Amino acid sequence: MSAALLVGMVVSPGEARGGDAPRCSAWRAAGKGYEKLELRTCAPAEDTSDESDDEDEVSAVEIKSGYEDALKVRVEIVTRGGATEQLDVKLKNGENAAGTCKACRGHDDVKSFRVTAQDGVGEGKDATPEPLQKVAGTNHMEVLARDLRLTDTNAKRLDRIATRYHKATKKRLVVTGGTRTPQRQAQLMFDKLKRGDDVVALYENKAAATEVRNAYRDAAGRGEKRKGTIRAMREVIEAQIGRGTYVSKHLKSGAVDVRSWAMDGALEKALREAVKQEPGVTLMDERDGPEPHFHLNLP
Repeated sequence: MSAALLVGMVVSPGEARGGDAPRCSAWRAAGKGYEKLELRTCAPAEDTSDESDDEDEVSAVEIKSGYEDALKVRVEIVTRGGATEQLDVKLKNGENAAGTCKACRGHDDVKSFRVTAQDGVGEGKDATPEPLQKVAGTNHMEVLARDLRLTDTNAKRLDRIATRYHKATKKRLVVTGGTRTPQRQAQLMFDKLKRGDDVVALYENKAAATEVRNAYRDAAGRGEKRKGTIRAMREVIEAQIGRGTYVSKHLKSGAVDVRSWAMDGALEKALREAVKQEPGVTLMDERDGPEPHFHLNLP
């Protein structure tokens, strides 16, 4: 058989030939922060025997990583029927076998999936958190934040971002904000609400932001002044922290603010590209407020 004829027989994703090849869905890109990860599910090779039972068929999960370093991630899969499946996997550059989706009914049953960092740190009430360390400036990064404490893992992430930015621009990355107290968080959210900002849209944790916003509205309805309103908001934030909920990652040393003065055009593009290269880190543009900056959420 000629080479030209063989090329014409290439099978498209989702198709099978002669019962000897798996059927796979198309590759789908992960969400923000993990743009270089792609996922697909594949059914096992077609079984034409009478003993085949489609009800027991599970789908293999494959993940393709465009990141050079190995990653430990948690993948939460949602099927079209609403069932969920969670996989903890370690990924290397290239294609990875990531386990099976027992909840999937067929090789193309994934409605959506979400990727979060695993980092080997336990979760839940009894988990032991990774210790924090004070982060100082480097040749690539200037630290102006009053309190910048990060886990060793996140400190390394930030250092790599600063290094990439400096390599592309010959400028140091300037970090202006780090760890926040509940009081400081309440003050900042008060100022945003006073200006008419939609804090529920701004913050990733919508439920927590709604609680703080409602505390602001309730206090305003009682005729409270700034000090009393901020106190009421702070109490809500403290209660949230007590149950393990954070309206902002700044409260648990999981976010930094970067100076945005004159950072447009090539400089902004360099920062965005430096962040994009770091899996799990997302950038939010907060240049519209009284203290313009770029906000980096760390895993």
